[in-house]
Amino acid sequence: MRLRACLLAIAVTVPVRAFAQTPPPADAAPPPPPPPAVVVTPAPPPTVVVAPPAVPPAPAAPPAPSPKFVFGGLVDTYYLYNFTPPSGSNSLQFPQPAFPVAVGRAFDTNANSMTLALAKLTMNASLDVVSLQLDMGYGSVGTIINNASDANFSAPGSSTLQTGNNFLIEQAFGEISLPGNLTLDFGKFTTTAGAEVIEANKNWLYSRSLLFNAIPLLHTGVRANLKINDMVTVQASVVNGWNNDPDLNAWKTIGLSASITASPTLSIVATTYFGKEGQPQPNPGATPGDLRFLLDLVAALTVNSNFGLNLNIDYIKAYDDVAADYQVGASLMGRYVLSDHLNVAARGEFLASHIDATPVGSVTTKQGEVTVMLGIDVGKNFELRPEVRADFAGKDDGMNVLEGGTKSDAITGEIAALTWF
Repeated sequence: MRLRACLLAIAVTVPVRAFAQTPPPADAAPPPPPPPAVVVTPAPPPTVVVAPPAVPPAPAAPPAPSPKFVFGGLVDTYYLYNFTPPSGSNSLQFPQPAFPVAVGRAFDTNANSMTLALAKLTMNASLDVVSLQLDMGYGSVGTIINNASDANFSAPGSSTLQTGNNFLIEQAFGEISLPGNLTLDFGKFTTTAGAEVIEANKNWLYSRSLLFNAIPLLHTGVRANLKINDMVTVQASVVNGWNNDPDLNAWKTIGLSASITASPTLSIVATTYFGKEGQPQPNPGATPGDLRFLLDLVAALTVNSNFGLNLNIDYIKAYDDVAADYQVGASLMGRYVLSDHLNVAARGEFLASHIDATPVGSVTTKQGEVTVMLGIDVGKNFELRPEVRADFAGKDDGMNVLEGGTKSDAITGEIAALTWF
C-alpha cells in the first residue's frame, strides 16, 4: 500500500517539473519590466521667514523757527490853553522862554490847538538769542525830536521847533543775548538818563519836567548791558552824542550807567554821558568846544501799593560847549492811586542855568514849575489827563524870561487823551 502511494506521488511530480523547464516560444514578448519603485521623498519642513524689524522713517527736518512778534501802539492827543499870554497876543501864544539860556517845555508846545502829539507803533521780534526792536511814530513830537540834534542846538529849549519832518524813528536796534547775562544793542535807542520817557502813558504826569528837556533824548551807537545779580545791572555805551544821527564831529560820547535795586521799595539809577559833541567838526581843524558832561540820578521809592515818589537830580557841565557854563536842577514827583480808575500826580522842580559870557556878563536863569494832574482811566487802555501847570522863571538881574520876556510866570491848563495797547 505504501509502495503504491509513493509511485503515485512520483508520477504526479515528474510531469510538473518537465513543464516548468520547457523554454518559452521564440516570438513571445518579454514580460514588461516591473514598474519603477516610487520613492516618496518627504517634504522639507516649511521655511520660516522672519521679517526684519520695521525701520521707522527718517524724521522730517523740523521747520525753521519763526520769530516771536510783540506789537504795541500809542495815540497821544492834547489840547492846551495859555492863561497868561503877553499883552496883545492872541490865544495861540505859547509861554516859551525868551532868553536863550532858559529851558522850555518839551513836547506840549502848541496853545489853543488840538494837537496830535504822537501816533506810535512798536514791534519786537525775537528769535533765539537775537531780537529786533522798532519804534516809529508821527506827530508834533516827531518834529521836535528830529530838530533836537546838536546840529540844531543853540541853547536849551531851542529844540522845540515846529518845522521839519514829523515822521519819527524813535528806536531801531538789534540785540544779541550772550552768555553770562550780557546783551549787546546796535542801532538807535532812547537815552538811559532821566526819570521820564517819550511815551506819555508811561509817565506819571502828562507834561514833561524841565530836566527832561535839558538832557538827551536818543542815541545812535552800541551799548552793552550786564546783569550782575538781581540787585545790580550796569551799562556801557559808545554813541554819536546827544540826538545825533549821523555824528557831526570826530568825537564819540561815552555812557555809563548803574541800576541798583536797594530793596523791594527803593531803586536807584545813576547815569553819566561825556563827550565833545556839541559843535560841528570843521574840515580841516580840531573839534571845537569843551567836554560836555552829564550826571543824572534817579531814585524811585514805593511807599505803599498806592503811593510812590520819584526824585531826579541833574548836573550838566558845558551843556553848550562852553566850559564855564552849567546847569543844575532837581525834580520831585509823586503819584497816589485813589481807585482802579482814578489817580492824582504832582511835580515840583527847580533848575538853574548859568551862562558865563553874555553881552552883560555872567547870567544865571532860575526856573521852577509846579504841576498837578488827575488821571482818569476809562478801561485798561484809555486815560484822560487834565493838568494844570505854573512855570516861574527870571534872570538874576531881575529881568523876566517867560511870555516873550514880559512875565516871570506862566499858567497853562491842558487835557490829554491817551490810548495804547
